[in-house]
Amino acid sequence: MPQGDHGRPPVTIIVNTRSHPWREKAITFEQVVELAYPGQPPTDQDTFTVRYSRGHGGHGAGSLTAGRSVNVKNGMVFDVIRTSRS
Repeated sequence: MPQGDHGRPPVTIIVNTRSHPWREKAITFEQVVELAYPGQPPTDQDTFTVRYSRGHGGHGAGSLTAGRSVNVKNGMVFDVIRTSRS
């Protein structure tokens, strides 16, 4: 787990159906991809699609793109799809 704000109690987020505790206020595209595919660094042939739901009001659902982040809340769900060109 990243070394974020230790004063903040962890929330539980769901990434590709697996629960993860998360202490930071926000999560980046890259952090979500790492949680979905731990220890599997992307290659030039990989494309990732990150969609989320159950987020904060007004931003309850959407997509996350490289270099961007979204504020998290307890029970937020992320779906990460890895597509590899051959």
